[in-house]
Amino acid sequence: MIKKFTVMVIGILVFLSCRQNQEKAKIDWVFVKGGTFEQGKNQIIISPKGDTIHGFTSPHRIVELRDFYISKYEITVGQFKEFCRSTGRKMPKPPIKNAHGKEVYYNWENENPMLATWDEANDYAKWVSGRLPTEAEWEYAAKGGQKSKGFQYSGSNNPLEIGWVGENADSSFHKIGLLKPNELDIYDMTGNVSEWVSDWYNPKKDSLVSKIDPQGPPNGEDKISKGVSWFYNAMDENGKPLKYGIHMPEVRYQSSRDTRSDGFGFRIAKDK
Repeated sequence: MIKKFTVMVIGILVFLSCRQNQEKAKIDWVFVKGGTFEQGKNQIIISPKGDTIHGFTSPHRIVELRDFYISKYEITVGQFKEFCRSTGRKMPKPPIKNAHGKEVYYNWENENPMLATWDEANDYAKWVSGRLPTEAEWEYAAKGGQKSKGFQYSGSNNPLEIGWVGENADSSFHKIGLLKPNELDIYDMTGNVSEWVSDWYNPKKDSLVSKIDPQGPPNGEDKISKGVSWFYNAMDENGKPLKYGIHMPEVRYQSSRDTRSDGFGFRIAKDK
């Protein structure tokens, strides 16, 4: 009887601690109704110069997802600072150089997206009793889930309306939520910073993964990020939006999990 009571008390304390962490972090959650969608629908990228590029997209398959929640915004520096204060971690130093190799000596600004490594992003997600979204969840949410209007990018066929990209970013990422959201009222899933997801990058094993709530391959050398970042152009040489540009939700970017640059951030997810 005493043992059962102790287990119950521990469970309550864990629940309260998780709830307090979520309140401190002030996460704005968006509910995403599950369903079936065509992942990796577009399997090519067309560059601004008209070159066709293969091999940089998620696998083409019909995927079934259950309901989940995803954060409306990219996790900010201010939110990550609170995580560090609460856990006794040292706030990491911001990048010195930008994606073009220019020394910019970034300062941490609270409303900017946190430029995190994969492990930092994963630790933060756990702290608020969440997790990083899977690649399939991220892509489904970016495309608008069951409210999708079939846009090429996350909320528009014109990436400049909904994302910070090469043409409008002025050589840097921007604070969260300044442009238009997508159909689910989620911001910045096109451009700004590429967002870490939970999946390993291992294309040779993609075919072995379940098509129901796929979690990605069991191992790999790099991790996947989605949405690509501000330093890639999204318009053709005539100034028109690319139909198959690198910022499409299908595109995946693989990097070492210890990568920290001004092109990598994250948002988080949780189960219903």
